[in-house]
Amino acid sequence: MAKQKFEIGEKEKHLIEVETSLFWKTIKVKLDGRTVVNDFHPSPAPKKFPFEVGDTELHQVEVSAGGFSSIELLVDGKPAKKL
Repeated sequence: MAKQKFEIGEKEKHLIEVETSLFWKTIKVKLDGRTVVNDFHPSPAPKKFPFEVGDTELHQVEVSAGGFSSIELLVDGKPAKKL
């Protein structure tokens, strides 16, 4: 199982947690503790999950995870820093 946490936003902070399991073949993404993605993904290729984050400070977010690939998070097209 792989887990990564990311904090995004300047004034409006959000926590994104990504968890993948090769055994169960699942990808789970949480935004501020609330599950926004709970996906069965049997393929070894990464899968992308785009969504918007924020109310007053809106960001385009894309999570790429799954199989044997590393977890990556793009915020407005730029790589996010891991916590």
